[in-house]
Amino acid sequence: MNGRRPHGLSQRDRAELLPVLWDLWTRYAAEPAPPHLDRWLARELSGLDGLKRTQRLWLGAQLTHAVRFAWLALLCHEASGRPPRAALAHARAGVSDSAGAWQRLQAVPPPALFFWVFLRRREDGGQPPRLDEPRPGAVNDWHRLRAGLAGETDLGARLVWAGLPVTLREPLQRRRPLSGWTESELQLFVDRQAQRPPLWLRVRRLEDRQTVIDELRAAGFRVEVHDLALAADGDRGIYDLACHREGLVEIQDLASQAIGQTVQAEKGQFIWDCCAGGGGKSLQLAAAMGNTGAVYATDASVERLADLRRRVKRAGFTCVRAHAWDGAVLPDFGRTVARRGGFDRVLVDAPCSGSGTWRRNPDGRLRADLEDLAPLAALQGRLLAVAAGAVKPGGRLIYATCSWLPAEDEEVVAAFLAARTDFALCEQRLRGNPAQDADTVFCAVLERTRASGMNGEDGRAAN
Repeated sequence: MNGRRPHGLSQRDRAELLPVLWDLWTRYAAEPAPPHLDRWLARELSGLDGLKRTQRLWLGAQLTHAVRFAWLALLCHEASGRPPRAALAHARAGVSDSAGAWQRLQAVPPPALFFWVFLRRREDGGQPPRLDEPRPGAVNDWHRLRAGLAGETDLGARLVWAGLPVTLREPLQRRRPLSGWTESELQLFVDRQAQRPPLWLRVRRLEDRQTVIDELRAAGFRVEVHDLALAADGDRGIYDLACHREGLVEIQDLASQAIGQTVQAEKGQFIWDCCAGGGGKSLQLAAAMGNTGAVYATDASVERLADLRRRVKRAGFTCVRAHAWDGAVLPDFGRTVARRGGFDRVLVDAPCSGSGTWRRNPDGRLRADLEDLAPLAALQGRLLAVAAGAVKPGGRLIYATCSWLPAEDEEVVAAFLAARTDFALCEQRLRGNPAQDADTVFCAVLERTRASGMNGEDGRAAN
């Protein structure tokens, strides 16, 4: 369900929008570092007067394609005009320095950049406008590069073709044995990076599922059903639909839903969702618990907590309690949690590189810098260590990231277990892509086997 319907614009309409698109890209590329695309587009497109909604949608889609394939376009632009063997070698070399590559990308004229992006889009069935060659023979150069990159079994070439930096080859090679991927699964994982996953929805209750499906289809969506998860494909948003206004359905990727399912929430439990963000998983847990027990949802962002509270109110949940938390020390959860000896479940969905969401948020691949992983892993380890103190004996600690990079996943868990022998590993694995057409997330389930231990372990319950 990766195909997208046309935005209702003729080829002539699209050609007339090209100067606006060039201006948008020029402004995006003028930023010191690649900004978060969704927020940037929301601001910039709203400031374009006199355009119809279909025109704004088309402009946003084209800019997203440019960000997705920016590294590939840069390499094609720089390799164009070279002898075929040298051009392919340059393309295979990929991008080794994200900051330096961004500066080189800023120097590419928009018509030249989109020439390569549009050629790449046609490979996936898109119908973008045809542009003049940025230099004589550029189309022939493209065909030679395409034959070399798309037909290559080399992992680095496959990454370049999917729009990813070739520096990801090494962590991907480490990921394959950790997840037990076959060669075809590895190739599928990479190839899917060239496409946005479907819009995944989570139905709150099974009895509401058919009502939601009927409304979506009546609104023109194509719907695939996966238990309480729905993959919806259409030309409009769902925010104005009754099923969303009334809280019957939430936007939540299938892989993210898998994290909530891994918690195995039960009625009457007390659960702490440490890094709750906008509250998607907090709402999922509250639904699984039948609005009983308590879900303590904390986050460092006041803005995200405000969004969480709005979503909780819309869904009608009374068991969710939202509080700010900076992650430094264990919060005081009050007497009720203390009497229980801590929480039945603690979910640490830690801040991360977001590499598992780069299909949906392609701007992340423009900021990819493997040297940034060490401080991120240190933060993840600190959050996990603090949160562990709130798990009651026999309770479970669930560590999750929206990343497939081993340095943020298995390696963080291994370091935690080396320091905390009062916890035992139950399971750890990736969810989502390549097994499913979704984001990719990591989940580890750790059980607290006793109240305290040696080596300076913190055996205190939340107080």
